[in-house]
Amino acid sequence: MWTTKGARFSASRRNKIQHELSSQTLEYLSAYLIIVGLLSAYKIEIPGLKYENHVTFILTALSILILIFSHFETSKEYAIKSEKFHQCSLEVGELYNRLRMVKTFSHIVNKEKKISKISKKYDKVLHKYDNHNPIDFAMFKTTKPGYFKLSWLDVKLIKLQYYIMTQLKYHVFIYLPAIILTVIILSNI
Repeated sequence: MWTTKGARFSASRRNKIQHELSSQTLEYLSAYLIIVGLLSAYKIEIPGLKYENHVTFILTALSILILIFSHFETSKEYAIKSEKFHQCSLEVGELYNRLRMVKTFSHIVNKEKKISKISKKYDKVLHKYDNHNPIDFAMFKTTKPGYFKLSWLDVKLIKLQYYIMTQLKYHVFIYLPAIILTVIILSNI
C-alpha cells in the first residue's frame, strides 16, 4: 500500500506537470503564429524568406500543428487524471494507516479479520481508478533510493527517462521554433 500510494502521488504530479506544460505549449505555439503573421502586417522582410511562399507555409504549418496538438492534448485529460490519482493516493494512504495501526497494536482482537477487511477495501479502491504508469513507480523509488537500493546513476537515469517521457516534447515545441527563427534571422544579417 505504501508503494502504491507513493506511485499514485507521483502519477498525480506527472499529470499536473503535463497539463501545465501542455497549456504553455499551446500558448507559445499560438504566440509564434501571431509573431510570424506580424511579419506581413509590419512589412518586415527577412532576407531569404519570401512572404508568399515561406511565411505563408510557416503560418499554415503552425496552424495545423496547433490544431492537431490541442486535439491530442485535450483528449488526454491531464488535469482530471491528476485529481483522480491524488484522490486514490489519499484513499490508499488512509487504508495504509489503518493497516499499520492494526499491525502495530498487539491488543487488537481479530487482527486477521481486520486486515482482510482492509485488504478488500484496498482492492475496491484500486478498481475505482486507473493504474499508474511504470515511470510513476520508478519516480517514487527515487524519493527513497536507499530503501530501493538505487545508485546515484540509477536515480539520474530514472529522472532522465521521466523527463523524456513527460516533458521533452513540450520543450521541443516551446523552444525549437524560437531557435529556428533566431537562426534564420541571424544567418541573414
